[in-house]
Amino acid sequence: MFSSNDKISSRQIKRLLVFDLFGAASLLLPSQLAKSGNGIGIWSILAGLVFAGVYLWLLNTCCCRMSSDYMGYLETGWGSFLARFFYICYALLSIVTCAWAAKLLAELMCGTLLDSTQFPSALLVIVLLALYGASAGMEARARVYELLFWVLVIPLVILLLLCVRQVQVIQWFPMLGESDAISWSWFWSGTWQCFAAFLPVTFVVFLVPHVQDFKKAGRAAAGAVALSGAALFVLYLILLGIFGSGALAKEQYPVITLMGMVKIPGDFLKRLDAVMVGGWFFTLYALIGTTLFYGAVIMRRAMTGREAAGFSKQAWFFALAAAAYAIAFWFHLSPNAEVSAMKLFYLAGVPFAVVVPVVSFFICREEAG
Repeated sequence: MFSSNDKISSRQIKRLLVFDLFGAASLLLPSQLAKSGNGIGIWSILAGLVFAGVYLWLLNTCCCRMSSDYMGYLETGWGSFLARFFYICYALLSIVTCAWAAKLLAELMCGTLLDSTQFPSALLVIVLLALYGASAGMEARARVYELLFWVLVIPLVILLLLCVRQVQVIQWFPMLGESDAISWSWFWSGTWQCFAAFLPVTFVVFLVPHVQDFKKAGRAAAGAVALSGAALFVLYLILLGIFGSGALAKEQYPVITLMGMVKIPGDFLKRLDAVMVGGWFFTLYALIGTTLFYGAVIMRRAMTGREAAGFSKQAWFFALAAAAYAIAFWFHLSPNAEVSAMKLFYLAGVPFAVVVPVVSFFICREEAG
């Protein structure tokens, strides 16, 4: 029988984080990295993974100092006003990410399974499902993805193995791009994008009230980062070896295109790309649910200063789900607005997520009891 204490295990943390980290990154990063030249993207993934590991160590160190939650920890060094302000910034970052991921998933479904005119309805269903999952709580979401993990991972591994025979290793070279010297601007740009793809690990600091043994949780998070990074690395090598950097850079969702190229022995399954959209539906849905859940929890904590109960809790979920829908629909209608939001995310959102725990490491001194 399952417990019902809003606590999750280290195994559940690992599987939730794998879904959060791998879904959007596997869809978008390969084509973005391919623009830098043949092999530079490979090094960007590895460098981004290293920086993500350092960042996770920093977050884990901060978590080990907490006696209550992240806000209590921030208040010891930054003061109450700045701690609340940072929480509001975290919440806004979460909701905008939720909206972006919901828009991405709705467009993916309309492009492969539905008609483009059905975008508003598809987006509404996605947001309502995310609202239902987020309002059910951390434990319920963790149970679902614990059960789905191998159901989704095993078919993906099999399909990628079927693609290996089509890989042309010569497409990986030159490993430093087309020129004799490394294009450092492309390398650092790709590294920054890869590191940003691992940014959902930031939510580790908000997990403290939901785990019993944070040392095990920290190891689980590290395992999730390593597993997701390795999967992204292998996927990029396969895509680069099949498409080449030129063709890969032009693909919108290269991994979906790759799934459509896979030939199952016996040819008994048609439109495999449409079938595999279901797999990415769950990975993106996990990110949407995670960001909506933390956005509501963080905003509520910042505005009330305590864990409110009853209708107030549900009201925050409904309000922020409505905001996520509005922002996602705006992104769909105005691609320029989405581009501007992405630039703001890379130039301000990512530095904010890094600088706050870095400075807190030195000025916040709360010790866990």
